[in-house]
Order: sequence, then structure tokens, then C-alpha cells
Amino acid sequence: MDVKLDWLDRLRRFENDLSRAETDLLRYVNANPEKVSILTQRELAVTADVSKPVVISLFRKLGYSTHKEFQHSVEAFFSTHIDSYRASQHIRNQFETLEELISEAIQVDTRSLERLSQSLSPGTLGAMVEAVTGHERVWIIGPGTAMYPAHYLSQRLRRYQIASVLIGQDSSHHLDELFPITERDLLLVFHYTDRDEWLLPVLKFAGDRGTLRMLVSATIHPSYVEESDEFIHVPRGELHFKNSMAVPMAFANLLLLALEIARGEDVRERLKNLEKARNDWETALRDKK
Repeated sequence: MDVKLDWLDRLRRFENDLSRAETDLLRYVNANPEKVSILTQRELAVTADVSKPVVISLFRKLGYSTHKEFQHSVEAFFSTHIDSYRASQHIRNQFETLEELISEAIQVDTRSLERLSQSLSPGTLGAMVEAVTGHERVWIIGPGTAMYPAHYLSQRLRRYQIASVLIGQDSSHHLDELFPITERDLLLVFHYTDRDEWLLPVLKFAGDRGTLRMLVSATIHPSYVEESDEFIHVPRGELHFKNSMAVPMAFANLLLLALEIARGEDVRERLKNLEKARNDWETALRDKK
């Protein structure tokens, strides 16, 4: 079995058998794979704030014989994330001048776009275009730094006369904001925070109302995948180069470009209507002065 599929398969099979402490540790592993792949059992226990027996019981319950085997599986599954982390550690000590910084910045963005091309298929992108254009409204949520692609996409979709609703950052208001959602709508979720207590309630609420749910995330977790109708794996950029949202932002822009290609003439006509509406708007404002 592919080692990447092996990790996901183990989580699906054994997740319900884990204790609360083991579940907390597993959540830490999924959020910090670059650390887990190099830490000893004792170091992992200290860093994740659990006991060493919890570390041992977790990898044994997941069916691994040794901590090394466990680490190898984590590293294989999260290789893209870990490679970018290690590269960023190298970057911080690599350049001393602005010229070197500019050159490295270009290379970092190139690597980010290459990661996006590896994780996103034309079929997935096409399915998202169909979902966005085939529903009455597009509800978009992205807490934390995921606000950037969420806000950008929500704002731009309106230019194509696609009704979009951007859900706020305060999770205590998520229910009130989502309450009008129906089976005629699409929910698009960007998840790039370490905390996930808001995520499953949002997905479940929308699912109970028959809403199509698409989840975009760098973290592949069985419960996330199962609670969404379509899971799109979009990795982060290189965290320590301060562009962790580079890939999700590129993805959001790519979705818009794909929409323009798939709905070419219709989109062009709507953009023309937008320009005319803007001119009429500005004329009306000038006439009132």
C-alpha cells in the first residue's frame, strides 16, 4: 500500500479507539508533522504536553511497531509540508542582502506553485467551477489567515454576478450567519488554523440542511474528509518565509480564472455589464454634486 494512503487508512480504522489524550496528541501530529518527524519519544511528549506512555500507546494503537516506523509514516504522508518547513529553515540563514532576498522569494513562490500543481487536478477544478456556478449562493468561510483567500474569492465572485456570502471570524456567531443556508447553496470552507473546534459544527450544520460542502485545507484528516462532500487538498506556502497563504491564494485566483474559461462569453458579458454599471454609478454621483 502507498505509504501516504497507509497513514490515512490507519487513522480511519483506529481513530475511534483512541483516548482523549491520544486524540489530542494525534491532532498535534497533524498540525505539526515537521516537528513530529524529527523528535524523539521524550521530546514529542514534552512538546505536545503529554506523557511518554501516551506517545507509545498512540503509535501502537495505530498499528506501528516502533516510533521510527510511526515517524516514517508521518513524514511520507506530510512530505510536502515538511519539505517546505526544512527549506524555510535553510532560507532564514541563507541570504544577507536584498538581492539575495528577492532571488530567493522568486524561487519560494515557484516552489509554492509547483506544490499546487501537484495537488490540484483539472477534474477537481472543473467540479468546483460547476458547483460555484450551479448553486443559488456561495457561502465562504475562512477563519484566521484563511480569511485572505476566503475574502478575495467572495469579493471577486460578485463581479460575475454570483451571489456570495462571507461568514465572519467570530465562531460564536457562525450559527446565526449560517442559519439561512439551504440545499440550493454551496458552502466553501478554507481551513488553515491550528484550532478546528469550529470546523465540524459548521460542516455538519450545512450538511443537515442539504448544502453541498467543499473543504479546502492543507490538513488531511478522516473526520474532515468524511464530513465534507468534496475535500480539496491545497498545501500551504513556506511558513517561515511569511507566505503560508501563497498557495491557497493562488488556488483562489486559479478558481476564478477557471470560471472565466469555462463560462467565457457569459462571464465577459457580465464583466461588461459591471463596467457599464460602474460608469452609470459614477455619473449619478457626479450629477448629485
